[in-house]
Amino acid sequence: MALPASVALSRACGSGGFGTDYRYRKGDQLSGDVISVDYCSNAASLGALAVRARTIEDLTNALEKARAADRTSVIVIETDPKERVPDYDSWWDVPIAEVSEMESVGKARDAYDKARQKERYFL
Repeated sequence: MALPASVALSRACGSGGFGTDYRYRKGDQLSGDVISVDYCSNAASLGALAVRARTIEDLTNALEKARAADRTSVIVIETDPKERVPDYDSWWDVPIAEVSEMESVGKARDAYDKARQKERYFL
């Protein structure tokens, strides 16, 4: 099973997914059930025009409403966090901490430095 993108990125940076899995506290650990957030209601509670889009037609209508709105607009599209995009034959330059007491971060930094040497600019 694939990891959610935020967890995979954190692990690739050597941080082991820290702070990317929002759960209720169980004892003294954050290992309880996943916290469900209603982003549409949350955005509306802050004064934004909030629209939930489930279909392409919903998205088209939501974009029209957002463009016409006189305030911040939020379009919420729920996704499966475990669904990943296919490989896109490129590299995302996400810098890794240069200094850390974690061995995994040091290894990730070494890999990052090697990858940067292969980086090419197309502008």
